[in-house]
Amino acid sequence: MSALAAKLRAAPPIAPEPDPGNEISFGTDTEEIIAVHARLLSLADVRQLAHALDEGRAVTIEYVAASGSRTVSTVSELDLDPPYLHAWCHLRDDERVFPLSRIHGVMPA
Repeated sequence: MSALAAKLRAAPPIAPEPDPGNEISFGTDTEEIIAVHARLLSLADVRQLAHALDEGRAVTIEYVAASGSRTVSTVSELDLDPPYLHAWCHLRDDERVFPLSRIHGVMPA
């Protein structure tokens, strides 16, 4: 039996509990809500979007449509309705609803 196989067999059957000191700490409830629904966003992007929502500011988002096409658009008049972001899309000049799970990047407008 190889050394690796022996280590795998000797390992406990369940994973250890995560170390509470390594958990990500969210600054606001908005950040936590966004992070739950927008798992592809980095922590910096989560914070950027949460700040825009909390402060009523526009942001530019990179969004992947159901068809797979990528779009970059500035959005304003943001309203969080998990798992969706309702916003005025400046690219389409219309109100749009964005599933948070399809937002892949957030930048200042």
